[in-house]
Amino acid sequence: MNDSASYVAMSDREKYLFDLQGYLKIRDFLTMDEVNALNAALDANQNMLGEFGEPNTLSGDWTGRPLEGVCSPFRHYGGMLTWEQPWCQPFRDLLAHPKLIPYLNTLFGRGWKMDHGVDVLSSKEGCEGLKLHGSGNFTFNGSRFYAYTNGTMRSGLIVCQYSLTDVKPSDGGLCVIPGSHKANFACPDDILNWESDQTLVHNIPLKAGDLVIFNEATTHGTLPWKSNGERRTALYRYTPKYMHYAGGVYETSLPEWTSELTEAQRSVLEPPYIYHRPLIEEDGVSLVRPRREGE
Repeated sequence: MNDSASYVAMSDREKYLFDLQGYLKIRDFLTMDEVNALNAALDANQNMLGEFGEPNTLSGDWTGRPLEGVCSPFRHYGGMLTWEQPWCQPFRDLLAHPKLIPYLNTLFGRGWKMDHGVDVLSSKEGCEGLKLHGSGNFTFNGSRFYAYTNGTMRSGLIVCQYSLTDVKPSDGGLCVIPGSHKANFACPDDILNWESDQTLVHNIPLKAGDLVIFNEATTHGTLPWKSNGERRTALYRYTPKYMHYAGGVYETSLPEWTSELTEAQRSVLEPPYIYHRPLIEEDGVSLVRPRREGE
């Protein structure tokens, strides 16, 4: 698993903490000038803030339960990379932020790519929580995994979550079960629903400018947002260079001759991705397109 080429990497302390916890908090990753520029861009584009549905539509009916809230867990800003100047620039500057490169090199080796689109989550007081998810080692998943061999860490999909506002202890927001990226048994539903063993779940306090990097296999979610201030967090997701998880900014098309193939045959030629990928049934003809995890 070692790469032949050397590269700038995480510190030994950071490697220990990520290997132990499945996530890493990096204080003051962004300067306040960077944070202010990102927030100013969002303030100038309030019309791009989209609703994310009624409460209890994302992760179950939480009425009278610990994750209960009066609105859905968050709303989304999208398309920031294509906003007009100067508003797009702060988000573009994060794509390959020089301070981020050692972390991605360590977790993926040389060669990695952005996945999904840039996503900014906004929560207001009373927003409900989001059910915890992340499978650890219970079942091997080639898209969401954590591996260690001969002094080298490797990950599937990871999330880089930049906090653009302060999150005080007990405010809510991002939570994880530390060490769960290496769990060998399925997490019980009552823990995923935050109904029992709540002390296992760590709500991460943050200052504006802090960065949390976590493995998608790490069990994570959000707790109800209790603060009267807005929660803003920007998500950048990365995968190894060989993986395409959930879309990107490019388009692909199959050549015209593939119209002569069956649906099953055409599905074999689709580009790499995970969400909703059609699976071929045993008869070699029928297809099923499963729902993605969490739906």
